[in-house]
Amino acid sequence: MKFSELNAEQWAELQPYLDTAVLPVTGLTGAEMPHEATRKLERLRDVLLTIEQPFKGRIVTYPAIQYGARSPELAEQLREVCGNLRTAGFTYIILASAVPLPPAEACGADLSVGPDEDGESPEPGAVSESVRKLWLGRA
Repeated sequence: MKFSELNAEQWAELQPYLDTAVLPVTGLTGAEMPHEATRKLERLRDVLLTIEQPFKGRIVTYPAIQYGARSPELAEQLREVCGNLRTAGFTYIILASAVPLPPAEACGADLSVGPDEDGESPEPGAVSESVRKLWLGRA
């Protein structure tokens, strides 16, 4: 479910069931040519689909953090946003990324889903398994 699909009344009613926030991270630097930025956005869309489709009804996808290279500053920004999402009531935070990120724990998240260091996209089955393990406390 997208954040924009929930009004205040719906949130009050559904919050007990929507315990997981997905925070997309595009990883743009501003140095990309338009076609390169498009490719990153398409990769992020594909990663998000591996989470959103099978788990609709338990997750809320927030707006993407568009800019930020893999750096201590990005990890710090993600820690702050993840902390705010927890304060808002989410038990689990999943980062969905178009680029490799620092480890989820360094960013204040419970799970990070995205390409590996070689740029290989995650397999949908592996993503589903990781999310289920997270919810079962076996992550």
